[in-house]
Amino acid sequence: MSFYNWIQEKLFDNYEEWRMKSPNYNRNGFNIVGIDNTLKAMEDGFFMYIELYPPHAIDGCTAMKARVGKTQDAVDIFLDIDHKTYRMADVSYPEAVQIMRAFVKKRKLPDSSLYVEVANLDIKQMRSTFTELATLLLGNAKQANSFMTKAKLNSMEDLEDSWWNLYEKLQSKGCAVELSLKIELEDFLYHVQKLIHNKNLCTGENLTGDMSIDTDAFDAGQCIMDWCAHLNSTWKNHKLVGMDIGTDSLVLMVLSNEEFKTAQELAKELLHRIDVAERS
Repeated sequence: MSFYNWIQEKLFDNYEEWRMKSPNYNRNGFNIVGIDNTLKAMEDGFFMYIELYPPHAIDGCTAMKARVGKTQDAVDIFLDIDHKTYRMADVSYPEAVQIMRAFVKKRKLPDSSLYVEVANLDIKQMRSTFTELATLLLGNAKQANSFMTKAKLNSMEDLEDSWWNLYEKLQSKGCAVELSLKIELEDFLYHVQKLIHNKNLCTGENLTGDMSIDTDAFDAGQCIMDWCAHLNSTWKNHKLVGMDIGTDSLVLMVLSNEEFKTAQELAKELLHRIDVAERS
């Protein structure tokens, strides 16, 4: 370790040689508080995972990863040790902060009695889940199957690429639109109405009544999140939802309430996030 990096660690808690990966961050160098903030975002439902990579193996461990658990108040922690994967299930968020901080600051692993070896990534299950989600969002099984024939899902990196490719496919088919957070009200309403129109064409139903838009009820001085929240408070059977792609923009889709609930759960299984637009 260089003298500069030593100073950064000891005096400022900056870890220049370590890599942190999350839905909105993937590079070397982070402050220790980044662990706390990312886990808090996971607890609040905004992020699905955090991964830490040391510059050199620590007792054989080359990565520590936390993923949202089956319950909202816990995570599962995974450790890559000597080419095997180990898991600590149902770890509370305060415990996860302590464990991940100790891994970075003290180069220390949890007691080996606390984790067990698990099988490698279930590629078959991941592909099945991704196919189900693509079919739901595209609204066309043939298009989804065509998309999946080109999708590579052999690693978490492949999953990231496929998620981005799905977003691009949805956008090209008019099922999704990417908007700036600084968009003007008139443009926002135009794009939402276009999404509704495309949803009508996709389902063969007339959904205009259920998703009516009273333009006079909007305040141009507010922001896109406020407008999304207003629509979702007035629509009964549909939701304006956001697909998190790790950028500062907002990817919007229109889904029925049932579609949204299913899509949210499938995305979570893939360590990604679909939520009501105002929470995206």
